[in-house]
This record gives sequence, C-alpha cells and structure tokens, in this order.
Amino acid sequence: MAYRLKAHESISQGVQRIAYEQIDKALAQLLGQTNDSQEEAVHDARKRLKQLRALLRLVRDEIGSQTYHQENNCFRDAGRLLSDVRDAQVTVETLDDLTKHFAKIISANGFKEVRQALEARSQSISERVLAEKNAQDDAIRMIKEARKRVKHWSIKSNDWSAIQSSLQRVYKRGDKGLNCAVKQPSVESFHDWRKRVKYLWYHLRILKLVWPDLMDQMASETKELADYLGDDHDLAVLHQLLKQEPKLARDRTQLDALLGLIDRRRLQLQQSAQFLGRRIYAEKPGVFVERIGVYWQVWRSELEQPIPAQK
Repeated sequence: MAYRLKAHESISQGVQRIAYEQIDKALAQLLGQTNDSQEEAVHDARKRLKQLRALLRLVRDEIGSQTYHQENNCFRDAGRLLSDVRDAQVTVETLDDLTKHFAKIISANGFKEVRQALEARSQSISERVLAEKNAQDDAIRMIKEARKRVKHWSIKSNDWSAIQSSLQRVYKRGDKGLNCAVKQPSVESFHDWRKRVKYLWYHLRILKLVWPDLMDQMASETKELADYLGDDHDLAVLHQLLKQEPKLARDRTQLDALLGLIDRRRLQLQQSAQFLGRRIYAEKPGVFVERIGVYWQVWRSELEQPIPAQK
C-alpha cells in the first residue's frame, strides 16, 4: 500500500496501517526475504525507518510526548545500527555523481584510483558489519518490539486538529533551517535544514489525497530541495574523508583537483537549495497550515457527500 492516508479511514486507522506496512517492509529486507542485495536491503530498511519517524511527527501531539519519544528513539537507534554500511557506499556514489556532473572537464576515469580506494573501503566496512550480524540482529529485535506497540498508539481525534499543530511545527522548523543556513552557512546548518525538509516531504506524501495533483507537485519540489541538500552533505562528508584519510588519494595534485571540484559543486547545490527553499517556505507557517487545512476539510466533506443516482 502507498505511504499515504486513504479515503474512508480514520486518522488512527491510517497511521497504524502505514506504520505496520513500513515496519513489515523493513523487517522483510533485514530478514533476507527480498531479492535485494544486503547493501540494498539495508538502504531500503533505513528509508522505512525514516518514514516511520516522519509519521510519528505528524501525530506527535496526538499520541503524546512519552509515546512519541519512545518510538522515535527506537526507530532512530535501529537506523543508526545500520548506518555504517550505507554511509560507506554513499561515498562511492557521490564520487560517481560528481564525475558525471563535470563530465565535460574531466574524463570518466579521471579519479579512477580514488574510486577504487573508496570501493575497497566500502566493501571492507560492509563485510565487517554484515559479518558480525550483531548490529542487524539488534535492529530487527528493536523493530519487532516496536511493532507490538503500534496498536497502543492512541489517536482519538479524526479531524484536522490531530495533524495541524505537528505539520505547522515541521514547516516552521524548515523555514527556520533555511534562515539559519543562509545567515550562518556550515555543513551542520545545511544538514539540519535537510532533515527538516525531508520531514515536510514525507508529510506531503502522507496527505497526498487531500488534493492529489497539487500535493504531488508540492512533494516533488520539496524532494528536489531535499536532494540538493542531501547531495551537498554527501559531498561535504567525502571532502572530510579525503582530508582525514590521505591514503585514499595518494596523488596530491589529483586530490587538490578533486577537493576543488567538490567545493565548486557544493556552492552550486547550496545556491539552488536557497532559491528553491525560498519558494517552498514563502508562506508564514500558520498561513501554510491553514491552506492545507482547507484542502483537508474540502476533501473530507466530499467523501461524506452521497453519490447522485444515475438517471
């Protein structure tokens, strides 16, 4: 089923359904019940855990602080247990993307030796983490325990009030993240902004049916912003890794050239993110949430209208 609330289901039913679906998909990946490679399975499972945390944020005030923090911490910690495998592979993918972007000025094999070193590092980390099994087994246990608690998530309201304050908080924090990144640009400020943007993207997906075409467009633009910020952070991580582990790039001239391209691309991504971010966060948080709330009310009232009999 899709990651969204459906028509003719209460908010409580929808939230619990989505939670079960994401948990079961994550467990299927980690238990080897799919055709994905181990690295792909871990990557997909981590995405499911992030989507679960976004789901919790959407009903944060409704389920209460204690439940929210317990479950959010659970899914966060389970994801961290799986992070090393994915983070190592991302460095390889980041270099590939950088090479493609600057294909007109560097050859496809321009950083061949660096890529081979990064690939060997990624493979070593993957083999070590997956061979130990402890981290993955611990994550599976934590997720299974969380699944048992989903039925106890208490969501009594079935109207916009169950969502309104949480959505406004996420939008407001994203707007604040934009302002902070513009005024005090740093790896940390852009990364923090990205996290806020991704929560908004997930929430727009969950609320898709309130106005499908419009919400699809808003979600698409928000994802594009999250991708700009994600690519920027991946490049920052690669830059730091290359500086900390000089053995990954033994040719000093090649290293300097690579670091220069990383800085150049990061500047491009940050500028694109700021322009798009100003559009997405153009409204005041209260105005934005009020507008989405009107769409919600119209959608719900349409569902309650009887279908006219055909003549």
